[in-house]
Order: sequence, then structure tokens, then C-alpha cells
Amino acid sequence: MAHRSAPILPRCSRLPGGTAAVLTLVMTLCGPASPPCAAADAGGAPADHGTAVDAAALAVIRQIDAAERVQSSHSVARQVITTSGGDQRTLEMEAWSRDRNDKQLMVYTAPRRVAGDKILMLDEGNDIWFYTPRTDRVRHLASHARRQKVQGSDFAYEDMAGGSIEEDYTYTRMADEEIGDTPCHVLELVPTESGPHYSRLVLWADRERHITRRIDYYEDGRLLKRLTTDDVRLVDGHWWAMSLCMENLQEGGRTAMETLEIEFDVDLPDRLFTTGGMKRRSQ
Repeated sequence: MAHRSAPILPRCSRLPGGTAAVLTLVMTLCGPASPPCAAADAGGAPADHGTAVDAAALAVIRQIDAAERVQSSHSVARQVITTSGGDQRTLEMEAWSRDRNDKQLMVYTAPRRVAGDKILMLDEGNDIWFYTPRTDRVRHLASHARRQKVQGSDFAYEDMAGGSIEEDYTYTRMADEEIGDTPCHVLELVPTESGPHYSRLVLWADRERHITRRIDYYEDGRLLKRLTTDDVRLVDGHWWAMSLCMENLQEGGRTAMETLEIEFDVDLPDRLFTTGGMKRRSQ
């Protein structure tokens, strides 16, 4: 049965203790109103970079991949985009994923201006297709378009793509930290050629549940944006963060996303993840 959460409010929520909080979906895909997310810090004190640490980092990464790359899912979510000037837009969407996020489909359902727009990601986000009913055409996105914002949000296409941390990054274990009262592993991730365009990421993962609690995105030494997660729940045997917040730390603005319904390990037909299927009026 699909799990429902409380209605979204347009600010990023906080983790216990007042620390700033937020995937993903990634694609499957913020709680009670609270003050704006805290100012960014450098994050993650480096640990020893020896072989033993690399092995420890790999063990953590495999735990994260196992927890977050679910076999299949179906979700309904709401997204609130707040610009640096304070203007807000609210979008609603329905999403499906399969084969451990190798295939993902997102369909916008509101407002009317974007209703029916669809994004299909195949090959862990390396193959992206876009459909809009206004032209009734399916368009393939070039590889450089992975860096573009999705519907004006603070999420780029590559932020929402699937993929394996182990395959898409080189990694270093850093000193553990706490987010609020949650002990976390901290990893520095440097993208490989198959990974995103950022120069490096710093990722905090819950040591007990092995799910992402925060990611800092860097480019050329600058902290560009921060993803935080909140409202972690056990749904269909999977720990999942029901609330996400992506903050743009260079331009200002933020995008809050809340999962309204989600179910895992559902049967999804092959035709759902095809370019031909994108022209169907309903899934």
C-alpha cells in the first residue's frame, strides 16, 4: 500500500538539533515550516587516505548503494521552488523507477502549464528523453544538457539520474560526523568520466540506516549547492527520506521536495520505460 506523508510547506526543514537538512531521486523522490537552512560550511574533516581507509570507504559505499538503489518504486511528490528573490512555484509529479534506478520516468501532473511533460532516463541517466504534449514530440537531450536545471528547479538532470557510487566516483573515507543527533559516515567523492560534472562531492550517510543525509557539491573549489534529507521512514521494508531540499549556495534559492505517496517492489511493465510509451496520455 502506498505510504502518505503530511502536506508540504515551502521551506526546507531541519534535522534534530537545528542542523540544515534534505536525493532522487533522485527520482523517487520538506516537513513543518522552520527557519531557512543554515549557512554552508566546509564540511567533513579529512581522515587518513591509506589503503585501509579506501577499503572502509568501499564498504560504506556498497551499503549506501544497497539501501538506495531499490529494485522498483512508484511515487507521487510535490516540489516547491523558491527563487533568490523569494518567488515560489509549486509542481506536482508522479514517478516510476525500475532495475535499481537504471530506468526512471517522471510525469508532471500540475500546474496546468507543465501537466503531461515527461522525463525518461535510461542507462542510469546517461540516456535522457523529454516529451511535452504541447508539441507531441519526444526529444533526446544531448549529453551536455545533463547539467541543465529541471523545470527551473535547483536540481540538474544529472542530480536526479541513477547510477552506482562505486562505478561513478573515486572515493575517500573522512572522519565521521553527526547531523543533528544522527551519527554519519562522511565520504569525499571525485567523479569519474561516467559521473557528473562536479569537481567533487562530500556525502554524509546515516551509519545505521545507510541512507544519504547530506551532499555538498563543489566545482573549482567553490561550494555550489547542498542537498539535505529529512523525515526518514521505514516503508515496505526500505528506509527512505520523505523530504529533500536542494539549496543553491551561489545564486540563492532552494527547491524543496516532499514524497506524498511511495511504494516499493512493484511490478512495472517494460513499455512504461520506452520513448513510444511517453506519448500515452496516462501511464
